Amino acid sequence: MSTESLKLQLIERLLRTTDEGLLKKVADLFRSEAEVDDGLTDEHYNIVKEREAAYKRCEGKSYTWEEVREMARKAKKG
Repeated sequence: MSTESLKLQLIERLLRTTDEGLLKKVADLFRSEAEVDDGLTDEHYNIVKEREAAYKRCEGKSYTWEEVREMARKAKKG
């Protein structure tokens, strides 16, 4: 069975089901799969949120792509 046909079968089954428990299990599966994919811990997410908040408050320094590229080149040489 191809991936595409399996997807279609699952979609059709989800559309037909009225079993709320099954739908919640599928939703939990998707949520847990998303958490596994990125490999980030809650601590990592909190760090990113803190940095984003600082950025929005115009605190700290941000860089253009060109600046980042130049810094990386200098670091590689040094």
